[in-house]
Amino acid sequence: MVVGLLAACRRGSPQPPPRPSLADVTVRDVTPSTAGTPHLDTAALAADLRARLAATGLFAGEAQDAGGGPATRVRVQVATESVEVGDKGLARARVGLRLDTRPSDAHGAIDETLEGQGEQPFAVARAGSGEAGAEKAVYERLALRVAHDLIDGFAARRKLSEGPPEAVHAALLADAGELREEAIHAAGQRQLRQEVPVLLKMLNDPDEATRDAALGALIAMRDRRAVTELTRTRSLRDRREMRKIIEAIAILGGEEAQDYLSFVAQSHDDDEIRAEAAAAKARLERRAGDASNQL
Repeated sequence: MVVGLLAACRRGSPQPPPRPSLADVTVRDVTPSTAGTPHLDTAALAADLRARLAATGLFAGEAQDAGGGPATRVRVQVATESVEVGDKGLARARVGLRLDTRPSDAHGAIDETLEGQGEQPFAVARAGSGEAGAEKAVYERLALRVAHDLIDGFAARRKLSEGPPEAVHAALLADAGELREEAIHAAGQRQLRQEVPVLLKMLNDPDEATRDAALGALIAMRDRRAVTELTRTRSLRDRREMRKIIEAIAILGGEEAQDYLSFVAQSHDDDEIRAEAAAAKARLERRAGDASNQL
């Protein structure tokens, strides 16, 4: 009987809608004919990028297997150019990827435009040497490298916004970089309050972008523990930081925020900082009054 109940529960559990399938992946070489760079094998590039996209786990499978369900098509444009001095050259590639799902409101729909560029030194082929094929391979490898970076970065960001909270936590603890900053934003957007202790520590990170992102995430969660950390660690003499945190403290609110803004408005030695603190305190009190009137 227990087995029957468990089976009934499993049958009654709603299954999440399937992700969109992966539809056409097309690559266009939009390099001007006057650029003098080799024409790329767009079919081979498309096959490689399809495999890379399929490996991200963002798609349910191939479009032909989806039975007419949501599908994501991918359009890729590649432009190449070169700078040559003697027997040395520098290959450059610009890559744009456009991913869009139809219907656009499907579960897991993607609507993204990604752009990137890269460069690679190479040896200029000598006339009649038969090395033109090797030079062409340089451009194709470069285009793939740029496109792979775009796809991998997009997939990582997508998993932070949709994947398990453990993925966000791991990225927060990783070395500084773009992905960690994305994880900070994801923690705030997804209201992952278990990450507040990590975010509070980041308010004192040596990197300004990390500090700002962590403060933004804490504001998104309206966590007033940030007020305590900011008032405890920020120097009143650092006018740049003071201007940034005054409004943040006013948004977070609370008695501690009011006390701090009152203190700064009355005692700071900079007239502009005093005025900003007084204005922020007035906004805080006005919002608090509006909230009380709604009760």
